[in-house]
Amino acid sequence: MTTIGTCRLYRPDPTSVGVDEQWGRAGVTAVRAPRSLVLCVHGEVDASNAGRLAGYVERHVAIAGTLVLDTSTVDFFGAPALAVLHRVDHGCARNGVRWRLVAGPALRRVMRACGTTGLPQSDDLPSALSELGSTPSPLR
Repeated sequence: MTTIGTCRLYRPDPTSVGVDEQWGRAGVTAVRAPRSLVLCVHGEVDASNAGRLAGYVERHVAIAGTLVLDTSTVDFFGAPALAVLHRVDHGCARNGVRWRLVAGPALRRVMRACGTTGLPQSDDLPSALSELGSTPSPLR
C-alpha cells in the first residue's frame, strides 16, 4: 500500500539565505563551508522562539549539502525546544542531507534530563566538519 501524506518543500528566498536572525533572546548566524552549512545558534532557545529557529533551519536545509547545527554558545535550551532538533533530523533525512549537532552544555543538560538519544552529534565544530568532510569559511 502506498503511504499518503504531506511533505513540506522549502524553496528559500535567496535574499533570506545566510542572513543572521534574532528572535527575542535567541539568534542564529550562518557560515558556509566548502560542502557544508554551519548554523551557529546563540542565546536562549525556548518555546517562544523554537518555531522561528525550526523555520530558519528548514529554509537552509534546502541549500545545504551537509549541515552543522552548533549550539555550543546557547545559554538556555528549553525542553519544549527539543522538538526542533527532531524536526531538523526528519527534514534532513527526508532531503538526503547529512548533518551533525554540536551540543553545548545547556543543550546536553536538557538532552540528558529528557533521555534524548539518536541525534547525530559531534563533540565540537571542527570534529563535526571533519566527520562531514568540510572546513569552515565565511558565507559572505
